[in-house]
Amino acid sequence: MDDNGKQFEYFVRGINFDDNPDYNHRDKLEKDILAVLAKQTQQQETWRIIMKSPITKLAAAAVIIIAVALSIIFLNKSATPAYGITDLPELFEQARVMHIQGWQYFAGHRMPNGEKIQPVEIDNWIDLENGRSRYTGTGLSIDKDGVRVTIGETILAGQYEMYLNHNERDVTFFKISDYQRMLNMHYKLNLMGSQIFGDIEQLENFTRVGEETIDGIEYDIWEGEVVHSVTKYTWRYKYWLLPSTGVLGRLQAWTKVDNEQWELDYEYYRIDRDVDVPEWVFAMDVPEGYALKNTKETATPLELGGGGGCGYGDEQCVLSLKTRISFTMSDGSVILGWCSLDSKSQTPQEEFFEGLEFGGPLPELPVEIYGLRPGGITSDITYVGYHLACTQKAGKLTEWSVYVPDGRVPASVKQFGYDVLYRFNLGEHTPKWRIGYTVDHGILIETTKEFDKWVLGAMAELSDDGKAPEHVTYQNVLKLSNQLHEALSK
Repeated sequence: MDDNGKQFEYFVRGINFDDNPDYNHRDKLEKDILAVLAKQTQQQETWRIIMKSPITKLAAAAVIIIAVALSIIFLNKSATPAYGITDLPELFEQARVMHIQGWQYFAGHRMPNGEKIQPVEIDNWIDLENGRSRYTGTGLSIDKDGVRVTIGETILAGQYEMYLNHNERDVTFFKISDYQRMLNMHYKLNLMGSQIFGDIEQLENFTRVGEETIDGIEYDIWEGEVVHSVTKYTWRYKYWLLPSTGVLGRLQAWTKVDNEQWELDYEYYRIDRDVDVPEWVFAMDVPEGYALKNTKETATPLELGGGGGCGYGDEQCVLSLKTRISFTMSDGSVILGWCSLDSKSQTPQEEFFEGLEFGGPLPELPVEIYGLRPGGITSDITYVGYHLACTQKAGKLTEWSVYVPDGRVPASVKQFGYDVLYRFNLGEHTPKWRIGYTVDHGILIETTKEFDKWVLGAMAELSDDGKAPEHVTYQNVLKLSNQLHEALSK
């Protein structure tokens, strides 16, 4: 991490939207969170509003709405377990409404006078049945002028998202598509377990350390540590569970700071499941004294993956490279939607896609993502890119490519995603510098149903006619990927 990155290090639980969030490695935190934001335009727009300063590096988003009100269950090592491990995804699906209240702390950070930063209160809701959510986002910027805590709140309901900037006291509306709303809910569901527990398999190492009565209810207290498989960073968790069912009623999460002392990072003191939702929770009412930056009628549609990527400009070119969304297939190959543009070029975008074939070379766009590498670790594995299809929406063309690994895929990609490998196709002109960035692991695609729902859904989302290319099917892509695997292994 460079000096600026260290100055603006940010420590949060991100609400959007990685299915395997575990940003415990500080040197990797900013990069990983930005990759997540690249996937979720809702969050990108949110933090773009919060952090207006061009030097501020906000590495993260909201305190997550956790589905820990579900029957989270631990395996006791005794012959007769007090609890048993169950199918968490099935329990997630059974939940209708979840409500989490607590506090977000900023472990390891201090005010200029050495005092601890005041925590931010969290009051989060998720209505899975109706695809609605309300969550509080916290950010922290640290520079020569001191410490600034940013607080924002996003309400998602129906076809709109309302963002409240509590620092600037203003409100912005966005339009959101059915696909993005579905994607939003999916990522939240996947975050719920992994954000709290890190690695659920390690929960069998937790021990019961006592009991406590809270508001007349008796709880067992369980404690344990979760060690990240790659970074070896350690978190300590404390859970209050009902002895008879294992239902979680309260939790605390601790992290080690630089002096090796444990500090409380966040806690949730109220966890409700399937409660009635008050009318005010998802109401998009503008608070008194807040300025309207736009209205529902003038709201800008959120663009899928509209903020992720990098850019470069000089006297000869103005380049932009954006990644829309990524998916990982069951065989380890990666499907990535991306686009590249040189706004000074006189060549029509359509010409770059002429004569391309399914499984053939990629288009020689001004900036070309020719490959990927496992993020977060040193690896000799390269994911080689091949063309799948092209879609167009509102004059913007998106390249859909499959990236096939030339060796055994490391398990770490689930947490750290993929480093982007790109080159410039500008003739003799070479830009003076480049920016490295990462795309996330994305949704794991293991069935035709999942492929049609998520991959083809994304392609349709980025098409004027709302349809995906007919030749792109789960079987066709899987067959192509297998053929390319064999060719690369020779």
